[in-house]
Amino acid sequence: MPTDNPEPKTVHLIVADVWKKGEEEPLQVHVLLMNDDADGLVETALQILANEGYEEAELLEIGTLTSEPEEEPHLSAWKTALTGQAALIEFDE
Repeated sequence: MPTDNPEPKTVHLIVADVWKKGEEEPLQVHVLLMNDDADGLVETALQILANEGYEEAELLEIGTLTSEPEEEPHLSAWKTALTGQAALIEFDE
């Protein structure tokens, strides 16, 4: 029997410190993505970071967003993740 309230889509949020080759100080990033394979979530996140040119990564936190964020840049990233694409937010500080 179909339901009128479909289960909300879960977007994963991964917080990491990352380094490009030769850098001494880390850059903090947030990766937002949907992934049905909980076991492969970490591997997927690390592959995304490697594809963006980060040589090293230290995952600090992994969580989920079950509702729309109120502020940017997470709002746009969340919307991107809902389309099936990964979103990467880089922080300078």
